[in-house]
Amino acid sequence: MDPINNSQYIKEQKCPNCGGTVRFVPEKGKVVCEFCDSEFDVQQQSTDNTNTSNAANTSNTSNSEYVNAGENYISGFDFRRFYDGVPKDDANCLPIYYCKSCGAEVIAASEEASLTCPYCTNKIVLSDKVSGTLRPNGIIPFKIAKADLKKHLDDFYKDKKLLPKNFFSESKMEQVTGIYVPFWLFSGGVGGRFNYKCTKVSTHISGDYRITETDYYDVLRDGGVTFTDIPLDASEKISDELMDSILPYNFSEVMDFNYQYLAGFAADRFDVPGKSLQTRALKRMEDTTKNIAVSKVRSKYTSTTFVGCNLGTSNVNVRYILLPVYIFDINVGDKKYSFAVNGQTGKVVGELPIDKKVSAVYTLKKAAIPAAVVALYYILSYFIGWRV
Repeated sequence: MDPINNSQYIKEQKCPNCGGTVRFVPEKGKVVCEFCDSEFDVQQQSTDNTNTSNAANTSNTSNSEYVNAGENYISGFDFRRFYDGVPKDDANCLPIYYCKSCGAEVIAASEEASLTCPYCTNKIVLSDKVSGTLRPNGIIPFKIAKADLKKHLDDFYKDKKLLPKNFFSESKMEQVTGIYVPFWLFSGGVGGRFNYKCTKVSTHISGDYRITETDYYDVLRDGGVTFTDIPLDASEKISDELMDSILPYNFSEVMDFNYQYLAGFAADRFDVPGKSLQTRALKRMEDTTKNIAVSKVRSKYTSTTFVGCNLGTSNVNVRYILLPVYIFDINVGDKKYSFAVNGQTGKVVGELPIDKKVSAVYTLKKAAIPAAVVALYYILSYFIGWRV
């Protein structure tokens, strides 16, 4: 198996003053040299900010009306233009990158875009994964420092009454990985005509009779909803459920993509087929639109039954961005519990152990309170003559 020398795609992160390794420091929002402590604003250091045309920048439809495109619901955007830039895997060749600082061979998975040399800790960006048609439209830099993760974890643990008593004393945080996870942000409109069967029920008194009248209606409503930045993770390595749980992000803080934000962090490029994401995005848009539409109708009638709808999309746009996530495990005894932290907001998601004995006692205590109230009621009834 012959290696492919991809060293021309390595982009090093070096201090312009001393040539030392630099990394992006979230709490400062700057690039900092690990040797001379020089600090630089991201835009001050030279970087490859070539204004390369990206498919996501040209994905608006020109139609102002909702378009029903059959199976191709999200028209005006072609994921194939992105995939044209993805290097084709060759079973007979092994892609190799050579670190420019120490000369060591570095093997990177096809979706890895940023890593640290395991030999000299040099921060490396693999520019072939984030340039040309593969260049992200934007990035949200890390804002939460790795040193502050414990504080966010403590807030997450707070009031978790069912944790084992020894959890805090025995738990150990494994190696923390800060990684930029690829996401697609879908925007656009969904709308059309909605059909409902509705009733209005009224009651009035006539003499000795209570009369109930029910009116039946066929209701047609036209309407639509505009969506902005619906996030769908574009990495198969991380579960959709985990990434959905770690949301939301503040997308008003999306910055223009710059290699220097990757310094000191791992980064992946997208590897999820576009068609599956189109289907997920459309379903979210449609479900939300249906829920909003039926809530408007339901408020005016006694009962509302959804019959059907004819929906289409308009002005669909997609952006490809990188979002910051910390991933690590917590070890307790011989068990591991996986955690993730939103690198912008500090939101923590993860699995926690439950002490079965503590859970049983807690359940009994909750059940004992209403039982005590009932017992007190009967005692008072006996002594002061209350009637049950």
